[in-house]
Amino acid sequence: MRVLIVKTSSLGDIVHTFPVVAYLKQRQHNAIVDWVVEVGCASLPEAHPDIHRVHRVDIKRWRRDIWQKGTWQEIGSLRKQLLEGQYDVVFDLQGNTKSAMVTTITPCRDKVGFSYHNVSEWPNLFATNKRFRLPPGQNIRSDYLHIVKSYFGDTTPFLDSGVILRIDDDNKRIVRDILASPQLHQRQKVLVCPGSIWRNKCLPPEPLLELLQKVQAESGCGYLMAWGNDGERSEVEKLADALPHSLVIPRLSLPALQNLMGGVDLVVAMDSLPLHLAATTPTPTFSLFGPSAAAKYKPEGVQHRAFQGCCPYGRSFDKRCPVLRTCPTGACLREQTVEELFAAFQQL
Repeated sequence: MRVLIVKTSSLGDIVHTFPVVAYLKQRQHNAIVDWVVEVGCASLPEAHPDIHRVHRVDIKRWRRDIWQKGTWQEIGSLRKQLLEGQYDVVFDLQGNTKSAMVTTITPCRDKVGFSYHNVSEWPNLFATNKRFRLPPGQNIRSDYLHIVKSYFGDTTPFLDSGVILRIDDDNKRIVRDILASPQLHQRQKVLVCPGSIWRNKCLPPEPLLELLQKVQAESGCGYLMAWGNDGERSEVEKLADALPHSLVIPRLSLPALQNLMGGVDLVVAMDSLPLHLAATTPTPTFSLFGPSAAAKYKPEGVQHRAFQGCCPYGRSFDKRCPVLRTCPTGACLREQTVEELFAAFQQL
């Protein structure tokens, strides 16, 4: 069976879709699984050992330069590649207008996607011919699996065992050197990822430091501090200065960071890409949720524990708070006490 997955973005959503690949390979070991992804997100599926071919697209630029000859040449080249794939089924797991364009130009009999009740943008419905409705209240990873399992008429449980992303020898050496750092010798290794694109998803530095101090006092662990931009780097350097047996790790590629996560004892993260990346490894996680629903997005399994902050303004939501990006206080996380956070950690 030759399968095409259309999941173009974002990075976190792509990671949420990885269990689909594991399911397809378990169902039919010799299945060939290809993937269509935006060029800026390609590093993750390209590092997945069970993805055969990754088709890169740049739809945002194509829309901007729609009348340029080069744009139509790239679209024509993509269509030729998709024709060569000879796919038996396309799973459009993006569900929007961008993915509809890719699904539409893919020559294939079965084009599978979301029902009217769940699709992100209704024009996507014109691109698919087999659509399935999601059960309410389940984890985002189960949503994507439900679409694929429904196509096969499969109702049996599936347990994803994760994946080890491919990295080159230089990155393997870097990961080994970090894990062998003298600051961490004979200590439990806790990787801390305090950042997120959205500030309202982040715990402020002061309560985060106090929480980490409490954890260290109880467990004697050592900390590895991860960062993704200069602002985050400045914050984690201050944390590391205040916490003994801590080091700031270099900025790693996402596949290398995932390999590092597989070698530590615990990952502490916000609701962010690093958390979802950690969920692809056997390592336990402790995560902090405020304007997003932990039940929807946290890693699944007893080894994963999440703290869900409460909105003081009485807002409720199934997935994400509608004012996630604009709330001036972010009080759902910032007004929680360190004692509440530490109590949730101790349950892990």
